[in-house]
Amino acid sequence: LVEREGRIHTYVNTLAGFLRENPGQYSHFILLDHQDWLAANNVPALREEWELILANSRPGTKILLRSAAQEVNFFPDFVLERLEFEQDKTVSTHFKDRVGTYASVYMGIVK
Repeated sequence: LVEREGRIHTYVNTLAGFLRENPGQYSHFILLDHQDWLAANNVPALREEWELILANSRPGTKILLRSAAQEVNFFPDFVLERLEFEQDKTVSTHFKDRVGTYASVYMGIVK
């Protein structure tokens, strides 16, 4: 770990801002429950974030999303068209979560 500490960088930004400033083909995204807030308070920002996530993904990119909602219904249509959700895998691991903060977990794979 000490040998690799120079590879660690911190950023203070939104995810959308980070992706605009650091474009690339990322292989993994982990999204906490901030999208719950965006869906309720700033739908244009939610859409922009998903546009940038998908623009900076490659086929096979894994996107883990956690939500306070039992069921997420705020994914824009274009997201549902580009992701294949692996709920069978996430449901079983969600029940093993020791903290229990989130009501639902989704794993999307970019097509």
